[in-house]
Amino acid sequence: MCKPDYFKIAYEINPWMNINVPADIVRAKEQWEAIYNTILSLGVKVSLIEPVEGLPDLVFTANAGLVHGKKVILSHFKYPERQPEERYFEKWFSNHDYTCYKLPKGVHFEGEGDAVYYKDILLLGHGFRTELSSHTHIGDITGKAYKSLRLINPHYYHLDTCLLFIEALDLIIYYPGAFDYEGIEIIEGLPSRTLRIYEEDAGLFACNSVCSGTKLLLYKSTERLADKLNELGLEIIPLDTSEFMKSGGSVRCMVLTVSRSKRSEVRNQKQQVRKGENF
Repeated sequence: MCKPDYFKIAYEINPWMNINVPADIVRAKEQWEAIYNTILSLGVKVSLIEPVEGLPDLVFTANAGLVHGKKVILSHFKYPERQPEERYFEKWFSNHDYTCYKLPKGVHFEGEGDAVYYKDILLLGHGFRTELSSHTHIGDITGKAYKSLRLINPHYYHLDTCLLFIEALDLIIYYPGAFDYEGIEIIEGLPSRTLRIYEEDAGLFACNSVCSGTKLLLYKSTERLADKLNELGLEIIPLDTSEFMKSGGSVRCMVLTVSRSKRSEVRNQKQQVRKGENF
């Protein structure tokens, strides 16, 4: 994670950003501290990268790269405004004994923002920030099979804004309006249960959440979705990310997973949902 010391709306590179609607830095710091402390309270160790003046989006560390064991595939940002972040992320990983990989020049890839670990494969997004051509390289470096999902709604410019896999429940939560027809078919064909959320919850970035076991850290959700998630056995921990939403990011955007535990053994809620329900 990265403290939001220099966070602000300094430019517009997605539909959520409006330089005429500034972020309140005091509130942003309070919100970030609440997220940080909540994650720590769950027994998760958090490492920090130092914030850098002039790089307001460094706080969104999910975009730093994709970690696989002690390998990291470094991001190459599409927009020039974020490209200066790359060398700071590379330095952090190098200093922490990761083997760093860079994709070929000109191939854009924005890290865990467009990559979701799903069982033994990767789900990889493309369409706005990450290029489809990056997927072959990612598969080769990680040694993992993958499925490519095309994003078509600019409000959901990264995969982690519109799809979440909750391993403890073997559950995929996603917003169909963010994907083309082929992508929806791929998601629905995966060997897991799926919950299709409506636009209201998608716009609250319900998918841009962090799950630790059956505890779900998210910004907001409708009462309908909250009731369903509680019914499934998820404990919802609401966290205010309203200042970061002005930049198009919520809880998940501010966290990069740098190590993974063994697969969860929690499977007792598996049969509580029919595949393909709408919420």
